Amino acid sequence: MSYHGKYKLPFDILYDAKLSRIEKAHMLKQWRDDKMDYMRASCEGMVGEDRPDLLTKINIALTAV
Repeated sequence: MSYHGKYKLPFDILYDAKLSRIEKAHMLKQWRDDKMDYMRASCEGMVGEDRPDLLTKINIALTAV
């Protein structure tokens, strides 16, 4: 199950009652890893929207799972 296109914020995953704890953790880790890869690419010159605050929100949600 992918977070992309379904959830606007990490907390939306956290509060989704249909997901198990394991599914929530998996999706948040996937989102975090994708965001870290994106931030790394933007440092190497790729253009796009950079939102480091989103990475912080993902990590907060992960600790709450």
